Amino acid sequence: MQSGESSTQFERALLQIRQMILDGEFPSGVHIAEIPLAERLKVSRTPVRLALGVLEQEGLLESVPRRGFTVREITADHIINAFDVRGALEGLACRLLVERGPSSDTITALNVCIKEGDALLANGKLSSADAQSWSKLNVQFHRQIIDAAGSQQLADVIAFNNRVPLVSAGAIAFTATNLDLAFRYMQQAHSEHCDIVDAINARQAARAEALAVEHAHKSRKNIEVLLTSVSGRNAPIRLRELRLVAR
Repeated sequence: MQSGESSTQFERALLQIRQMILDGEFPSGVHIAEIPLAERLKVSRTPVRLALGVLEQEGLLESVPRRGFTVREITADHIINAFDVRGALEGLACRLLVERGPSSDTITALNVCIKEGDALLANGKLSSADAQSWSKLNVQFHRQIIDAAGSQQLADVIAFNNRVPLVSAGAIAFTATNLDLAFRYMQQAHSEHCDIVDAINARQAARAEALAVEHAHKSRKNIEVLLTSVSGRNAPIRLRELRLVAR
């Protein structure tokens, strides 16, 4: 099998298994059997195994010794609380970045993210393709700050917290009926990115930290509205009505 074909099978398996979990085909606590799943998807076991590993990192699955993977039970409160943790950690990353002194490369990369965000907003609406682009851009923006903070321990803790579904910068969730609302959320988030970059450029550590915390808090409120519209606050999340972009 050529590497390109293998990569295509992996991507397809990842998308299909993720959607099956979100659609409730595999309820929480259910063991994911690798061989039957590979047969169902008509791919070899290797791309399925790789996909299951990625889904564990995303927080949809958990590894059980000698049993492989089971589907995690995640509630809206679980996701919402993880946003509070994300805000505190990314606020610290912003403060450390400013205190260390941002490099010219970091400033350039952040400004490129801002320009690309401006271009996306110029469309005046959100499409599925735009959601993919915003997911990639959002990951780049937040990764630049975390990497430039210069703390591997902090980066590791953020990565662990981001395994909770919908919490990472690249996880963009929306419904088919709320694309206009999702676009307004994107506008809001982009404006907050601009403010954070302004604070970093001005070497305002405390302000940059506070803005990053507030940025995560607003994302928390947005996802709270979305989740409570499709599931109960303390019940296992039901995401069938959501479209999810995750990187």
